[in-house]
Amino acid sequence: MRLQLRLLALTLPYLRWMLAAAVSGLFTVLAGVGLMATSAFLIARAALHPETYLLMLPITGVRFFGLSRGVFRYGERLLGHEATFRILGRLRVWLFQKLIPLAPAGLARRHSGDVMARVTQDVQTLEHYFVRVLSPSLVALGTLALVAIYLQTYSAAFAVSFVLFFLAAGVFWPLLARHLGARPGNELVSAAAAVKRHAVDLARGLGELLIYGGASEKLTALSAASHQKRRAEEKLARVEGLGEAGTLLLAHAALFSALWLGTGWVRQGGMDGVYLGVVALATLSAFEAAFALPLAWQTLGAVQAAARRIFELADAPPPVREPDEAARVEKPLPLVLRNVSFRYPDDERWVLRGLNLRLEAGERLQISGASGSGKTTLTWILLKFLGPQEGEISLGGVGYERLRGSDVRRYFAVVDQKPHLFAGTLRENLLLARPEASEEELWKALEAAQLADWVRAQPRGLDTYLGHEGTGLSGGQARRLAIARALLKDAPIWILDEPAEGLDPITARELARALDRLLEGRSVILISHVPLEIRVDRRVEIPSRRIPSD
Repeated sequence: MRLQLRLLALTLPYLRWMLAAAVSGLFTVLAGVGLMATSAFLIARAALHPETYLLMLPITGVRFFGLSRGVFRYGERLLGHEATFRILGRLRVWLFQKLIPLAPAGLARRHSGDVMARVTQDVQTLEHYFVRVLSPSLVALGTLALVAIYLQTYSAAFAVSFVLFFLAAGVFWPLLARHLGARPGNELVSAAAAVKRHAVDLARGLGELLIYGGASEKLTALSAASHQKRRAEEKLARVEGLGEAGTLLLAHAALFSALWLGTGWVRQGGMDGVYLGVVALATLSAFEAAFALPLAWQTLGAVQAAARRIFELADAPPPVREPDEAARVEKPLPLVLRNVSFRYPDDERWVLRGLNLRLEAGERLQISGASGSGKTTLTWILLKFLGPQEGEISLGGVGYERLRGSDVRRYFAVVDQKPHLFAGTLRENLLLARPEASEEELWKALEAAQLADWVRAQPRGLDTYLGHEGTGLSGGQARRLAIARALLKDAPIWILDEPAEGLDPITARELARALDRLLEGRSVILISHVPLEIRVDRRVEIPSRRIPSD
């Protein structure tokens, strides 16, 4: 029920669209009922050879209901999908807004393929809730009430019989379908996420898998997940077939019940025999609204599983709490860390313990330590992606706890060992730092980063397209592009996180010399476990992880 209420809350801004779609769907079913009932009346009346003018009204009714049914059906599809796409669009934006406070530290220990599956595949699954569950249920409820009222005008027995069979087809049978489809629905969502996860691993790590012979094992895992997904789909298909067959059986049972009751009623003189076919076909055609319900309730299992995964991600607490009222920083320096200690929630060991640092304006500070000593964690703490359990950090005399993360990050430019370059043009990757930068400023940054000559040599220059994560650039070129991007931001504090990691000695030396020249007069935190040809004023060693003293 809580899941249902949360899903319904997301539809509130588009409630009018959803109601309009449901009303259009109701009118579609009622037009079908009217078409069948009017046709039955017309055939029965025509069999008595009345005057032609007496048949004009039912003939017009048949035409009206036939045409209006098509119009209402089109309106239902148009309004329903418009509402659904708007809701899904809002849901994606809402989910991304929830992810922003989590990134990157809060998502670091989640599989990227699983996060992608939740953002894309699970959100798409919720389309079934609005199109196949919510709207058909409202249509069925309206059809039940209005057709029962109509049949009541002939005899209460017709209405009672219709309501009983309709409830059996619209409630009992869907509940059975939901029970049978719950487990395969959950299996389908989990298997689909596993397929996405293994596919992402294969796509991103195919080179390493081929080198180390792990491709066959990963393909086996992908095949197993695909097989599990197919089995879940087959189970759901069987449940769907059972639901359709049961609803059809109950619809025809309602038809025969109406005929049996109507025959006796006609013999007793309680109803003109002309209306027997009207009652029977109106009863049968009303079950159109019930046919969608077994699939709707069967789909509900997969929808709820997807919703749980989405809300579990959205409800994850952010690694850092933001202040209710943010303070202002007049001058971003000095940057001070006092007795800062940090450990991850699921790890008893301290990553950082009692760290003290002070960075003045124009000062260069090198932080070194063994791999795993917490250097990258320190970067995340400085950028307020993480918050320490002990100690305090201040920027220009203002404590981090009084600053929003976005305000803190405004004063930092970062060049790390694996700069993320987006699939797009060089220009788009540079403008990420300063969207309003002019063409001249872009070239000036590239010149400073010693990448301008290479860019000019490309046929499309700044509009050269880069693939995913900078495909088409060497390691050194990717770092230089990241440096150019940082120069455009022109932040007062630079963080260099292993800037030469993974580069060959010559490229690393050239990059270090370029950075040494570019960083003149800037405040710099250089994080590196190897010596670089970059002048620094002080060095701080971070010890390896310790067992907590408490």
